[in-house]
Amino acid sequence: MLMKRGILLIFTLLNAFALLASEPYFCTRAGVKFHYERRQVGSGKLTQTTLFEITSFASSQGGHQVSYAVTLKKANGKEMFGGRAVQTALISSNGDASLNFGETVKGFVGNMFPRVKITVTESTAVLPARMQPGDTLPETHCTMKVSGVPVYFHVTDRKVLRRETITTPAGTFDCLVVRERKEEDAPFHHLDNWLDNYYAVGIGYVRHDLYDKNMRLLESEVLVRIEEPVAGDNRH
Repeated sequence: MLMKRGILLIFTLLNAFALLASEPYFCTRAGVKFHYERRQVGSGKLTQTTLFEITSFASSQGGHQVSYAVTLKKANGKEMFGGRAVQTALISSNGDASLNFGETVKGFVGNMFPRVKITVTESTAVLPARMQPGDTLPETHCTMKVSGVPVYFHVTDRKVLRRETITTPAGTFDCLVVRERKEEDAPFHHLDNWLDNYYAVGIGYVRHDLYDKNMRLLESEVLVRIEEPVAGDNRH
């Protein structure tokens, strides 16, 4: 009887650990490259391409650190926002993915204005590994100053809407759909949009739809190709 109870306890602990170690909604495989295309809704006109590269994956305090790079290009191939921007994501021991939204913004602005003083507040955007439809996710707010001029960023009303299986040119994916509102405030400049993000486990976003403040669909970006690392690539 004691042995049976011991075996039951071991299985219970293993199951609990499996729940804690959920796979993140983010890629942790170094060398993988994700190619996206953004198009206008209705006309289908290509407006932007995005290259998302996982450059390294390493252990860190309380989990793992993923380094990645993002390159945005116009439809004509010209790089946007100063070119490739290197960023970092933290994956906790329970699989939650955290990105410093302020540093992400600073990376692109710093590319465009390398000699300008830029300060930014800490602002973490969290994507829980165990989110479910109906969940409300934490908001994030960021203030950036470019040569002393403030720019305010707000990501609010983040809610998990539903599960949905979608097909893109890169394949078929089981996703959770997360809706959020993004606002950008600066002198003589204001943006107010909604985004529906489709996240797949072990990958990240495979599609996002951009709406105006009145929920009119403007553009849709989808994953068109996954480029696996070449054999012999020892990055980790």
